[in-house]
Amino acid sequence: MALPARYRGAGYRAWLSEDLGALIESKDLSLSHLQKGYVRSRWLQQVLRLDYEFQRALKKYQVLRLATALGCLVILMLVSVGFDEARLGTWATPLRYLTILLTLAVSGSVVIEHLFNYGQRWRDTEHNLERLQTEGWRFLQLSGHYRHYENHAAAFSAFVNQVEELSQHEVEVYSSRVLHERRKGGGASEAADAVKKLEAPPAQETTAAAGRETPTVPTRDQIAPRRVQLPRGQ
Repeated sequence: MALPARYRGAGYRAWLSEDLGALIESKDLSLSHLQKGYVRSRWLQQVLRLDYEFQRALKKYQVLRLATALGCLVILMLVSVGFDEARLGTWATPLRYLTILLTLAVSGSVVIEHLFNYGQRWRDTEHNLERLQTEGWRFLQLSGHYRHYENHAAAFSAFVNQVEELSQHEVEVYSSRVLHERRKGGGASEAADAVKKLEAPPAQETTAAAGRETPTVPTRDQIAPRRVQLPRGQ
């Protein structure tokens, strides 16, 4: 099984799909037509999808990082040269605008890379891809935790469980990351709400204060005269 000249990309995925598809359809694999359809349509398609996402995220990460690094170097060079009109003449104004544009480009690339998190995305995708490929090759070779099974038909149920667990784990990791990013993005609004709550008086105290009656001072006419009795014989 020789690798093609173009190891990664559409050519690699086409070769992988054709080569593994022929291996799945071979007579050496003692599986029914339905079971072979699962291996081809579920496991193989998952491998091809993860490889595509891995390559796409890796390329975007590398392009953004390279643009950031080169842009920073050029900006430092332009700033060190300076913008002295007496020395540069008519080149001073274009260089000044070029520095501003490069600064915006570098800032934009940093923001995009941080927003979409391509670095962590391609690492996680590569990890899931390697685990899924390893599980498939263990099943095809009846090695690892499949070595105790007599044939592929007996090990098929365990293989399905492993593939579905890996797929579910991928979904859970992605969902938890999205939720974490949303919580990080909403940190400022949550802090502002907390400040507002601290500044505003508690609702219970306001209600209790409104419910309390204001004490009134009785007038002179409302005070009843009190009789004082003196003891007799004194």
